[in-house]
Amino acid sequence: MTSDALKNLEIFSSLTPEELARVRLLMKRHEVPGDWVLFREGDEGRLMYIVLSGTVAISILTSDGGEVEVSRVGEGSFFGEMSILEKDVRSATCRTVDDCLLLSLDANGFRTLMGREPNAAIKIMQRMLNTTTGRLQNTGAFLSDMVKWGESARIRAVTDDFTGLYNRRFFDEALEDIVNESIRSGNTVSLVILDLDRFGLLNTEYGESVGDEVILATIPAFVAAFGEKDILARYGGDEFAFILPGTDGEAALDCCRKAGEAIRGLDVMEGRQGSFNNVTASIGISECPTHGTSPEELLDRADKALYAAKEAGRDRAVLYAAGNPE
Repeated sequence: MTSDALKNLEIFSSLTPEELARVRLLMKRHEVPGDWVLFREGDEGRLMYIVLSGTVAISILTSDGGEVEVSRVGEGSFFGEMSILEKDVRSATCRTVDDCLLLSLDANGFRTLMGREPNAAIKIMQRMLNTTTGRLQNTGAFLSDMVKWGESARIRAVTDDFTGLYNRRFFDEALEDIVNESIRSGNTVSLVILDLDRFGLLNTEYGESVGDEVILATIPAFVAAFGEKDILARYGGDEFAFILPGTDGEAALDCCRKAGEAIRGLDVMEGRQGSFNNVTASIGISECPTHGTSPEELLDRADKALYAAKEAGRDRAVLYAAGNPE
């Protein structure tokens, strides 16, 4: 199937031609006869499907063990999407009504897409939520469950619900995929680890609510300092980790210095009595393949550079060097 044909499908309609080409390579084509059970409620799920032609019936089990059809989907529709995001069991049974031509995308393929084209993955998941809500608007309790899943799982799948940045689970998976791709292609990628300076003391002195304000205030600074294709993640607490595909260490250092300046200039501590006049950050950077060829090596080198930044007085960015403190 061509990328142009994919563009006509609602779920992919917001993707760029380059993103469509990447998605097309990850999908498989299936010719399925009528009255064929694709999967049953409770089965382990690893595939989502898109209907190119034909009709698929969706049914759920009732409390008395019976089965009730709640929806039918046809050309251009998708189903089974929960399995590739949540790695969950099937919440419904899907059966072809007539001969169908389907496309499928498995969980590994979607994870690859998230790592290589995170913006495309987000666009697809947004379409999933919008379409699921509209398609099931007349199915009562089943609608409530699906809408609840759509709103929460889209966030849980890739983002930190407090900051809106990517979450650690997504970051770890993306880092592995992007580093592997960097080694195969010979392209450079930089890894950044950032800590807010003396954040534990700030939390103790001003309270966790102020600490939360500080964390949220830094997010626009990150977004402004880094590029659209960079992966910005909250790694935990006041620790952040960023992946910069196609960026060498020196260029990453420039970006990190801009982020540090922006954080230093935040007015979030203005007017508050105490020992903190402003917020600062310490930042460590490593580069693939110069400083490592695996996620573990890059994280270790970036962490050592972060430690060097703190040892040098904090409020600075440091690119890993062989002499960084162990």
